[in-house]
Amino acid sequence: MNKTSTKASEVDCFGFGSTISRGLAWFYKNDGLLTSLDVKFFLTSRNQPRRVEVITGRQFGLEWTDFKIQRRTIIIVHGFLSHGKESWIKDMEKAFLLWGDVNVVVVDWSARGNTWNYYKAAVNTRAVGRKINQFLTHIVNATRDDGADEPHWGSIHMIGHSLGAHICGVAAKEFKKVPTAWKIKRITGLDPAQPCIVNTEFSLDINDAVFVDIIHTNGRLLSELGFGLPDAIGHVDFYPNGGKTQPGCVRLDEFPYHYLGIPKSFIEQAICSHGRAYLYFTESIIAATNQNGTFWGYNWDRTYRRAIEIINETCNERNCIEMGINADNYSNRGTFFVMTSSIKPFSELNDDDKYELSKQLQDDFQDDYLD
Repeated sequence: MNKTSTKASEVDCFGFGSTISRGLAWFYKNDGLLTSLDVKFFLTSRNQPRRVEVITGRQFGLEWTDFKIQRRTIIIVHGFLSHGKESWIKDMEKAFLLWGDVNVVVVDWSARGNTWNYYKAAVNTRAVGRKINQFLTHIVNATRDDGADEPHWGSIHMIGHSLGAHICGVAAKEFKKVPTAWKIKRITGLDPAQPCIVNTEFSLDINDAVFVDIIHTNGRLLSELGFGLPDAIGHVDFYPNGGKTQPGCVRLDEFPYHYLGIPKSFIEQAICSHGRAYLYFTESIIAATNQNGTFWGYNWDRTYRRAIEIINETCNERNCIEMGINADNYSNRGTFFVMTSSIKPFSELNDDDKYELSKQLQDDFQDDYLD
């Protein structure tokens, strides 16, 4: 099957099935979207903390940047109804520059991602991913022209939230075709989006990088207001507090099936759990820099019974794995349960947090709890 195949039967938005899918087919067939996208790339480093925009195409050049391909390169991609100047992106960008001598690239596709129509934004993931591939290819060609020793090039770590996670997957699939020693070694999916993306050829999957780690924070059924993908799709999949609802977030019970587009106000009300993924990840970067605070991941079979057992267990580097920036330092693979507090610092829990979590799990895993 073609990796960018766009048959209506491959797309399922909000559980509506083929009826809505057929209506979406036009968007997927509209090649104009691929050329009209306005995707911006902003580079920073420790030596150049102020963002510099790099233009793709004939005007491409790195002369005005401090980009060094020998460093690790971090690429941050936002999601639906977001943009590259979001406070969480700035916080993550700053945290990375304190953490290490890295290149940070912020991808801003808000010209298409801020549409009120989620379906259009979902369709644009393919095109944005291709734009990122084009950007990376430009860097490869420009660096080769400068005579840099390719075997000593650093690795690429892509981080995407919501639809941005799948954009990373598309970019990785495309960049694998480029003959270069520069590789995307890691992709971190921060609550990858579920609507319109699940079971498509351009969704993030385990084959897109050497190490794919996922943080699920709103992985509920679509009918239960879940914007994140609940399925395990990485080498390691972390499920903070069960991965459905996050402590301190308001839960909405009514799902507006009568909408074909999703109002921005509705998204904003439901975004709390979905957005906790990037807060947790940024906190892990800061904690690694300061060498304090750890999000421990316990081996988990995704059952209510095992989750309740974990609440009363202890954990360390010998029997657990860290969620966040240090996850790739461990050989553990599989699904993991992580406990957090309802407020910052999220990695620091007390007995009250554990008690509230146990009550939340009864609600989130009601069917298992009643068995």
